[in-house]
Amino acid sequence: MFFLTLTLRAFSDTYPEVLFENSVLRGNYAYSEVHHDTLSWVENVQGRLPVSDTLFFTPGNALSLKYSSAANGNWHVDITYPDRSAGYRLQKNDILTFKLFVASATGAAALPRLAIYQSDTLSDSVDLSPYIQEFQPNTWLNVQIPLKAISGVLPDRAVSAVRLSQGRPDSALHWLYIDQIEFLPDRLPRVKLTSPAVLSAAKAYERHVDLSWQLPLTPSIRYIKIYRSEDNEHFEPVAIRPIFVQRCTDFVPQTDKAYYYKIAWVDYDYLESPFSDVVKAEVKPTGDEEFLDIIQAAHFNYFMERAEVNSGMHGVQFGVDDATVSVMETGLSVLAHLVAAEREFISRSAVASRIERMVDFLSKAERYHGAFPARLDGRTGKGVYKVDSVPEADLRATAFLMQGLLAARQYFEEEPWTGKIDSLWQDVEWTRFTLDEQEHILLDRWSPAAGFTYARPMGGFNDGFIAYVLSLASPMHHLQSEAYASGLGTGRQLTDSMGMTEIASNEAFSVKLDSTVPGVLPAYREFPYRNDTTLYGLPVAVGSVDTSLLEAYKPFLALDPRNKHDQFADYFTNHVNLIQGYQRRDNAIGTGSSLLDIWGLTKMNGLPDTSWAVNPALAVASYAYRPTEALRSLRAFYNSYGHALFTEYGFRNWISFKENAVADTYDAVSQASVVVMIENGRSGLIWKLFSEHPDIKKVINNHFSVQ
Repeated sequence: MFFLTLTLRAFSDTYPEVLFENSVLRGNYAYSEVHHDTLSWVENVQGRLPVSDTLFFTPGNALSLKYSSAANGNWHVDITYPDRSAGYRLQKNDILTFKLFVASATGAAALPRLAIYQSDTLSDSVDLSPYIQEFQPNTWLNVQIPLKAISGVLPDRAVSAVRLSQGRPDSALHWLYIDQIEFLPDRLPRVKLTSPAVLSAAKAYERHVDLSWQLPLTPSIRYIKIYRSEDNEHFEPVAIRPIFVQRCTDFVPQTDKAYYYKIAWVDYDYLESPFSDVVKAEVKPTGDEEFLDIIQAAHFNYFMERAEVNSGMHGVQFGVDDATVSVMETGLSVLAHLVAAEREFISRSAVASRIERMVDFLSKAERYHGAFPARLDGRTGKGVYKVDSVPEADLRATAFLMQGLLAARQYFEEEPWTGKIDSLWQDVEWTRFTLDEQEHILLDRWSPAAGFTYARPMGGFNDGFIAYVLSLASPMHHLQSEAYASGLGTGRQLTDSMGMTEIASNEAFSVKLDSTVPGVLPAYREFPYRNDTTLYGLPVAVGSVDTSLLEAYKPFLALDPRNKHDQFADYFTNHVNLIQGYQRRDNAIGTGSSLLDIWGLTKMNGLPDTSWAVNPALAVASYAYRPTEALRSLRAFYNSYGHALFTEYGFRNWISFKENAVADTYDAVSQASVVVMIENGRSGLIWKLFSEHPDIKKVINNHFSVQ
């Protein structure tokens, strides 16, 4: 049998969107909303559906729906996609399917009704009973509702939620379990899975086991189902994974213990293939250096598996048939790949091959004055732009890309293809992103169709820092030295003629760069770069707790802050104090955990209500500045919350203890910060590579005092 050993993007169009599979955290399901009046009732925990960890269809839990439907009463429950998700865009012949377990003496007529939300549009509701075959209690039932049977559903519109609501009233108490809510095409592959699954490896670490498998080219495979045993006799299902994922991290109950694993392929009817052979894994405590390797390698996996197959660039979507790539995130990916090569998570030759593929692609991709659009089509190299927008070059994204490529240029200096990096670097016309008479102020974008109409000024202590460093370092198109103080050294916002901050496009920017028609220079509201505050008893020159700590990490992912200061700050000392001040602030506010080492509060909009959440990357990436304290935080996150937070791609983006919610997504800046900043604290690798580039050294010598 032939096995495919790369991520299965080719089959992604056969993997439909799943609205509910499992809740990562126990207790209640964050992406549900329960409403009832005083007559009817639905069991809830803080307005959300409870989660069952004992009865489920797919591991490891299901939703519990206990309700009473009174005459003249009403209730409804919305099961939603996370706010940051685009939802699922319906196709005309799709089928909504889910598993239903009736745990009470409930007849089919007393089941809830179902409707579909698409943005702010709610469809008509339908009874469930006609779509259940052989209705009976105390068994898992298959519910299949063709979307064309639901009046008011709009094809090609994204689903935001499924609503269950009160049906026929009665006086009884009803209890249902619901699992695996998903949208399927009406025609599915039905090839029977007769060959055993193949579990390639089960590699043990301190508290988790990394499983990997080989997947055959069989289109009827829907999931990979993972089983675990402590005695090699009694196996329990612990996880399922979609077909575009080739690994799984299983966080185990105990260390110093042997565990046994086997897997099965699962088809669209949830029938399983014969089991794989059993693989044994013994988890044991690890020392700090090995532990750091484990953490870095996991976060690097996020970048390794998101490589767009044609270009080698960082794919925007994972597990879908979309070749859109991110220019900025590719720059972060390059830095992470350099660390992986140095730590031998992946071979040096494999990293060189991927970066060479990126460089070849970028050399032919769409550019304007040497700068790239924020997103590109990995197949064609053409820019990918927002709907109703215009083509444009994004200077901020280009700066992060160039930062990564210059570090790679230093690391692979003997490779012949690095000359293409030199060409890409030299071609960026930084001076074209300024206006006459404001030649020290970088603007963040330019369009061949609209000029600077949608541009914003760059400056101040934020992620535009590296753009100014690169613009001063450019060998062919550099800004004048004064731009460091007068461009970078002042934060700016556009203002209108009345001095108010202007949100819309600015007509002063509408003149194209090559036009001879004079334009009105834009006006700005200016903010000082240096703020000189005392943060929880610590002096801080730049940075603020009002923004994410990631904003303070971004300027120094690659530029070495050690023993350097300019007219604004001693950056290393400043960041040590800023990080410590953040932790003191978070401990004072309260993260929801009782542990002092759990910190990293950030505002998250991905929850039903905007709320504080904890991003582990904030504490873990501080390793570059406070290694002892960061290691304590790292072990606290891993040991106390790893079962919910730590996966095959490292730590999830956030956890909200108050909302009992955890991100189902990952963030490129967070994942890169963990990989890169731990390495900078361990060996200084990325700091050394970037800061030793000849062009960057000139900026350091001109604008920093080296202590």
